[in-house]
Amino acid sequence: MGGQPTIKQVAALAGVSPSTVSRVLNGKDEEHMTPETKEKVLAAIEKLDYTPLRAARSLRRQRSQVFAVLVPDISNPFFALLARGVESVAFRAGYAVLIGDSNHSVARESRHLSLLLAERVEGVVFIPVAQPDMDAIRRLSSSGARVVVVDRQVPGLPTVGVDNRAGSALLAEHLLKLGYRAIAYIAGPEGVSTAHERLEGFAEALGGWGVAPVCVHHGGYTYESGYSKAKNILERERPDAVVAANDLMAIGAMTAAEECGLRVPDDLGIAGFDRVPWAELIRPWLTTVEVPISRMGSEAAQMLLDSSIGSLQLPVKLIPGETCARKREGR
Repeated sequence: MGGQPTIKQVAALAGVSPSTVSRVLNGKDEEHMTPETKEKVLAAIEKLDYTPLRAARSLRRQRSQVFAVLVPDISNPFFALLARGVESVAFRAGYAVLIGDSNHSVARESRHLSLLLAERVEGVVFIPVAQPDMDAIRRLSSSGARVVVVDRQVPGLPTVGVDNRAGSALLAEHLLKLGYRAIAYIAGPEGVSTAHERLEGFAEALGGWGVAPVCVHHGGYTYESGYSKAKNILERERPDAVVAANDLMAIGAMTAAEECGLRVPDDLGIAGFDRVPWAELIRPWLTTVEVPISRMGSEAAQMLLDSSIGSLQLPVKLIPGETCARKREGR
């Protein structure tokens, strides 16, 4: 059958009336049908991938005045600040913003995309977990919703990002000039474009000096993964610096270093990436690369408002910090 499935098609497949399907969709089924009937309706909805158009008012107006932000982890201050950038621009333009947290799950992310289709959002600022459900994105686009990817890459979609390779190269050059040579690297998740770009930029810059990372471990862009990966490294290797692909993992590495009896930066240099705001509360002050996080969100929201189909790459900045220091002889 062509096009979007209808409530009549769901009813026909379940062997019930359209009004029965409507009761299930509106949560008014308890007094009107048996559990078996409800199960038939739910099974038909799932089989046909039927998405109810809940916002009747927006259907009449053909505009919902709603954007959405779908992020991998709203507890990560990077994504929270990015969402705030989206909201600031959307609010001034008279739009509400829905927030979806995929919790690092591609399946959950796909479900969120389907729910956003049901809500008839006008646009989505999307930070994918890894390779997203392209069918769900195509359905969103076909409904008229605009999608802008932020921070990561999805082929064929407009993107707001930064030059991760250049930022990592700046960081590597900084550490090399301070005298670090035995550098361990904690990368982001495999399959995530930012993780690949940051690792590639860092390794290429080291290679230009005839240096290679003593080891590379992939973390999850979380404090916990930075802590566990650094602990694993420090129990097996003796690097003179640990570089993490984001600040949360770098802060986790600082905790691991302390537990291993190492002083930062006297015994071990540590650096991160992003410059999330509360990382400045950490002492010693974290060496990192500043990403214009809030601006990425505001630029993405403006692209939705302008129906832009291009992509934008914003600059980054090295923040020398205090967790890396010039190496002295014998250290």
